[in-house]
Amino acid sequence: MSDSYIYQRDIQAYGRFTASQIRTLVLPVDAGFQQALRAITARLDAATEALRKAMLEAIAAAVAAPASSTSRRGQVDPVAKGRDLLRRLVEHAASRPGGVALARDILQGETLATVLRRRPAKLAAAMAHAVEVVEQRKRQLPEHEAWAAELKRSRDALEPLIRSVGKTRIARRTMTPEVKAARAEWLNIYGAAKLLVECVLRLHGKVSLMPQIFDDLADASRVTDEPAAPARPPAAPAQPPAASAA
Repeated sequence: MSDSYIYQRDIQAYGRFTASQIRTLVLPVDAGFQQALRAITARLDAATEALRKAMLEAIAAAVAAPASSTSRRGQVDPVAKGRDLLRRLVEHAASRPGGVALARDILQGETLATVLRRRPAKLAAAMAHAVEVVEQRKRQLPEHEAWAAELKRSRDALEPLIRSVGKTRIARRTMTPEVKAARAEWLNIYGAAKLLVECVLRLHGKVSLMPQIFDDLADASRVTDEPAAPARPPAAPAQPPAASAA
């Protein structure tokens, strides 16, 4: 039967792989079962696609497009804007007297290129740190108030995008009713495919091919095939103490 604990992220790959392997390895084995094998493979393909669509719909519903509404209004990409702001701040700070140390503090000792490659949540944290440095070292930056205000605005502009990314990650792990139903149907068909394939292979003495067709069986065999630790030789029985001479 199918493994109900197959990870959600693996199901699509398992489905495509199994369908391909049935066509390649099992169809030629017995002409009498070819129609049934083609039918179960087509059902597996359909179930895999149905689950893929259900997952995409769940993710789309979760994110609810705050980022796409920004692009519709023609606003500037908040990530690009935040990166440009940090770049300008670091370059300006470095041009001030003693500015090399100031720029290094803003970047927390990292290179500008490293900080600018960060994803939105990390970029927002870098901006929050930059605000603290600007406010602490305001004597070195006469325009510190303007810089701090712009950093805060840019950091706040990233929040909808950060929430959207978080919702997407949650959606990938969340079972909506539609995803749950599609998963159950996929597992049912995957289990039926196992039974049919095993039947065909058993008739021809080729059951050993099963792990090459069903990846969860291959994973299980890799675990069970690991050599066991060698048994320790039995300990020698303890010798009784020698009798002392009278």
